[in-house]
Amino acid sequence: MAFRKDDMIDEINVKAGTLDWYTRNKKLLDKSVPEVIIIDKNIGDTYFSLIRNEKFQLVFTHRTGSFNRVTVGDIENVDYFDGIRIQLTWNQEESFMKIADTTLEQNYFICKAEC
Repeated sequence: MAFRKDDMIDEINVKAGTLDWYTRNKKLLDKSVPEVIIIDKNIGDTYFSLIRNEKFQLVFTHRTGSFNRVTVGDIENVDYFDGIRIQLTWNQEESFMKIADTTLEQNYFICKAEC
């Protein structure tokens, strides 16, 4: 069984947490693959999702009984040739996603969703 990023989200860190990783996943960075599901996790009334859609965007969804936050970032805004670094952070006030390239002088952008 393969290790999944959503296995890192558990009941301890549902209210506030960060996932940060570097990937060179060929499917994620292949424009001919229409959609890639990276995270799809329900814990109680909390839901986390991260997909790469057909528009070559990463879409981070964080939903609870009291809010639904969605943030979208275009992967083409960074140099993804050698892979990308993805950081997801969430708490009760906001959820955000940082997408960066892997160069020494990182180019990155942050997408933020608030309640």
